[in-house]
Amino acid sequence: MLEREIFDLIENVSHAEQKGMFVRTLVDGMHSEFAGPLSMHAIGDFRREGSRYELGYARGDELWNLLGGGFTFRTLQRRLSDQLWYIQRGLRPKAEGRDEWYDLILIPIDRELRHVLGLMASSMAGEEGQQREATFQILARLIRLAVDRHQQSQRLHEILALARDQQVSLLQPELPALPGYQVSRLAVPAQEVGGDYHQLIPLTSHRFAAVVADAKGKGFEAAVLVTALHAALRVVNAMPFEVVHKVQLINRALAEQGDLRNLVSMFYAELDDAGWLIYVNCSHPAAIIVRADAVEELSAGGIFLGLDPSSEYRTGICELRSGDLLIAYTDGWSEAFNEQGEEFGAERLREAVQGLHGWPPESVIHRIQEACDAFRGDVPLHDDLSLVVFRKN
Repeated sequence: MLEREIFDLIENVSHAEQKGMFVRTLVDGMHSEFAGPLSMHAIGDFRREGSRYELGYARGDELWNLLGGGFTFRTLQRRLSDQLWYIQRGLRPKAEGRDEWYDLILIPIDRELRHVLGLMASSMAGEEGQQREATFQILARLIRLAVDRHQQSQRLHEILALARDQQVSLLQPELPALPGYQVSRLAVPAQEVGGDYHQLIPLTSHRFAAVVADAKGKGFEAAVLVTALHAALRVVNAMPFEVVHKVQLINRALAEQGDLRNLVSMFYAELDDAGWLIYVNCSHPAAIIVRADAVEELSAGGIFLGLDPSSEYRTGICELRSGDLLIAYTDGWSEAFNEQGEEFGAERLREAVQGLHGWPPESVIHRIQEACDAFRGDVPLHDDLSLVVFRKN
């Protein structure tokens, strides 16, 4: 059926959207596939130039002189505003020897009427013509569907680009000097905008806070949560609160709207230059401490931030000695899949860092990345990857 073939054409043409070739590809496809079945003699793209329209890319017979002086924007605005199409019937060449009548179908390519598709077809009078007219109407609906989808996609890309710029602006371009530690980091987003977040916040000349978090979801929604978390961290760290009180305040701020979309997992720690570490883990992958003779996990804390404003959290305390490593990461690492559908897992990550006590943080990150990439093979990432590694001097 022509209707199905037209649908397939519109779907195929949609792949040309991102290359800016939508209209040209549509004109070519209509001419090659449907000029005969729909008795179309000419197809053209009319583009608005000031107050009038000029013929752009076109295929088929030179019949556009039938339009006389063409159209003005106001003329088409009256005829096409909020309409799928317009038919101008009964056009006839003035040249001798041609007595065929034509109908002109005008289909908006965008709602602003910057582009209008013009189809010059044999007259649609009579029963056969009515059948062709019904097919043209389906064509107009499918083009409008494709155009609306394209515009929504463009707008979404614009929003995501703004959100991406905002999220990147939250991350420190350079890590601050941390008394008593060396530090390195790696962040790899799986999409244009991800939900991963990390921040190092100097508190005094001898103490700093380290945050690694993961906002639920991806895209714009996750970017909004990350921005809210960043703002809450700035507020609570401007106050002389205990670690657990800071986390409770952040949780309350994210939970105030009562929306499950506000879920955030977070590892929050405060470290001093003597090696003492106080932390709260909010349903986040347990941070790892690599000592000379053991590997430990930091899991004390509570549930996701944003789930319940009255949630209680507990702190964990430990001491880092010279050469000890602190590794905080997001679940994109542990949940990376291989071709068999297996997860990399926290155990493989721990195995990758065993024996690395005293290594420079950059080398530790490289070792973890090598192990994960070897396991994953060619399987693409489905989640963001964030990793921050500290070594006690």
